Amino acid sequence: MSRSACAIGKDVVPASFKGVPFYCTEANIEGGRRGAEGEFPFGEQTAYADLGRKIRIYKLTAAFREDDHVWDSQALFEACQSPGPGMLIHPTRGAVMVACRSVQLHDKLESDGGETTAELEFVEANTGFSGIFGSLFGIISTALSATSQASFLRDYTPAQVSHPWQADIVDNAQSLVAATATEAIRVLTPESPQNDWRIALHMQEVAKDDGLALSAPTVDDAMSGGFKLITRTVVDPNYKFNTFRKLANAANTLTGLPYGPAVESDEAVVSRHRILAAIGMAEAAMGRKYITIDECLAAKDMVMSVLNDEAQAAYAQCDNALFLEITKYGVEFSKMMHDLSYRLPAKVLVNFSGGVHPLVASYAIYNDAKRHRELEQRNIIDANGRIGPIVSGIAPA
Repeated sequence: MSRSACAIGKDVVPASFKGVPFYCTEANIEGGRRGAEGEFPFGEQTAYADLGRKIRIYKLTAAFREDDHVWDSQALFEACQSPGPGMLIHPTRGAVMVACRSVQLHDKLESDGGETTAELEFVEANTGFSGIFGSLFGIISTALSATSQASFLRDYTPAQVSHPWQADIVDNAQSLVAATATEAIRVLTPESPQNDWRIALHMQEVAKDDGLALSAPTVDDAMSGGFKLITRTVVDPNYKFNTFRKLANAANTLTGLPYGPAVESDEAVVSRHRILAAIGMAEAAMGRKYITIDECLAAKDMVMSVLNDEAQAAYAQCDNALFLEITKYGVEFSKMMHDLSYRLPAKVLVNFSGGVHPLVASYAIYNDAKRHRELEQRNIIDANGRIGPIVSGIAPA
């Protein structure tokens, strides 16, 4: 087991709720089974009926010890009072969807520099999805997707732009819809539901009909419909991740249009497309299986690269609502990916100063020559059957 996943020996361990970070000094979880017990008068037999699993309860103690401990603890307090459940990054149990049952702040004013502790109680709040790896369109992306949609419907107004700029905006929107349609049709089969085929055909119509592409609701319906079709149809998370990454890169973020409605419309469609792609990448990233920490964090960085670009664009356009939602989404997603990486081994690079046989490299790294096949899969073997001089492998446990 990786020591990075162990809380022993640490004074405090990180956690967060609804994107608000804090440090824990104590964590407890309560669960079990519900049951009906029966005891009968003058009898020696008893009865028990299993009524299902109890709801899980998470109790945490948080500590705020920095100079701004009052404001940091207040941010957590407000997050706990905000409506609806949220994602809790538990310090030892991973990411879970919960609702805050109670929060109590204790300001220790006489401590050195002041200190605030918080007693938190959460109850699991699953809403019909299976774990954190369900469709992100129904978990942490709800607010981001809705806010992105609202921004797009507000700013995408090509009908107010004169020619020839209007044609350029429509062409860009149609090219993004067409790219999404191509990937959607690629994952469909003759046995796919008729409604999925109708969605794909509608996307193709929008990609060809300039009149349809002038309508913001029509373009958004086609674009978001395609992304949702792909995310529920594709099972392989690696294929899904690469598909959404390809779509994210299909959007051209550079524009030569004049400032005003033309630029706003063009940037709106690019932003909507890339945010939907980032959401799809995030979902797929959390469903993939990683061998090392580096691979997991590399996938996180790819998603965050898209989100950070769109957050900067929203900030530059003074779209505060979208900027805050992207930032919040990015924080929650990053916490989930770091949670996934806790128990993964690191990658190791060994310089053998020349070509080396995989058996020798395996014995040198793992003290076990039988693991040479692991190195052969991760490195290029030359004509002499050697690898190196830099040999990549998984860090020994």
